[in-house]
Amino acid sequence: MVVSVKNSEGVKLLIEEVAKAVGVSPKELIEYYEWKANRERLKRIKTKMSREQARDVIENWEKENPRVSEREAIKLYYDAEEEIKKWEKLERKLKKLGLE
Repeated sequence: MVVSVKNSEGVKLLIEEVAKAVGVSPKELIEYYEWKANRERLKRIKTKMSREQARDVIENWEKENPRVSEREAIKLYYDAEEEIKKWEKLERKLKKLGLE
């Protein structure tokens, strides 16, 4: 028995099934793929900067008023680390199932 399904419904069902198999919500699965696309884009546009250029950038930042406090910057850093670990864990699950 063949069932006709619209493309958007088929994609939605596929996302739901993959998310269920990995143990996350469909929203989290979509967020993972968005994160992965952004990560790949950042890898491609990675710029090379000399140490002198890096020092100049840091010195210019120090002259400006800080936009976030040191405490907020540290919190953002650790939040980002946790986010990366979360997505890498999901990536390992997808690879284990052969879906990545």
